[in-house]
Amino acid sequence: MNAAIASTLVLCLMPSIQLPIGFWQVAPANRVTVDGEAVEMKIVKTRAAVIIHGMQLYPIRPEKAAKPQQHDYQMPKSLLVEALASDFDVYALSYAQTITVDGISVSEGVRSNIEKLRAAGYKEIVLIGHSAGGMIARHFVERYPKSGVTKVIEVCAPNLGSEFATINLGLPKLQIPIIKSLDPKTRTNISEYSKPLTKEIEFVCVVCKVRGIPSDTLVGLDSQWPIDLQKQGVPASLVAINHFDAMKASHSVNLIGELAREKLVRWTPEQVETGRQILFGREADMAAIKKADVRERPLLKLLGKKLADR
Repeated sequence: MNAAIASTLVLCLMPSIQLPIGFWQVAPANRVTVDGEAVEMKIVKTRAAVIIHGMQLYPIRPEKAAKPQQHDYQMPKSLLVEALASDFDVYALSYAQTITVDGISVSEGVRSNIEKLRAAGYKEIVLIGHSAGGMIARHFVERYPKSGVTKVIEVCAPNLGSEFATINLGLPKLQIPIIKSLDPKTRTNISEYSKPLTKEIEFVCVVCKVRGIPSDTLVGLDSQWPIDLQKQGVPASLVAINHFDAMKASHSVNLIGELAREKLVRWTPEQVETGRQILFGREADMAAIKKADVRERPLLKLLGKKLADR
């Protein structure tokens, strides 16, 4: 077992990991907690959505990685927040990017803030994680299935890593642990220790793809919808968008909002196989939902129609 895997597993076994966490209520706009400072929540809806950002490199100002930074798509007036606000009270979760993604997912700050939502009385809690944020959401519900989270939406998450994490030159020193925790070899080995998802938690992979290539430019399709999630019947929804715009473009944002609102069910082995043939086959570019005014539907609905026609 190499050092990266060993250190990640040690972090996950620790009872409590202290890490700077930022937590804001962005719809209706209201700061909740920043570095432990508490502000009363504005409870308006019965459902809460939590947006968890991915990793962002800070090569010029590496010290920024040590503090939670709110990303643009987590802001109150972003397309994503506005798409969710009609049905959810929306929260933004941020974290210091100085330890592995697995360690972040079991940190005290992540757990305590999600537990506050459950204590506030929300009937549904949906975690929406972009890139590394999707993995944080996944590993959180694997470790804490009774946390109150009812749904996870992974958006272009590198479940089996990204080749870009194998680059060793010019990395911000503070961010080396989180970067190296996304190395494909590390992620593949750690996936062997993953706990199965409880059936009570809805789960979906939003798989992002750039036309003509089997990736979103950063994460491969097989990493975004990995075999271990396929075996658990986790559905996938395919959208034509690159990695960096997935939480900002109107058609992908509308898809995320739709998946957050609707009931999701696990796929049968036959549905998974049909999904594999489409997502990893020649039909992928055609099946991917593109612009809002194009009448092509996300893979969830496309497969539903194909199966209903049989």
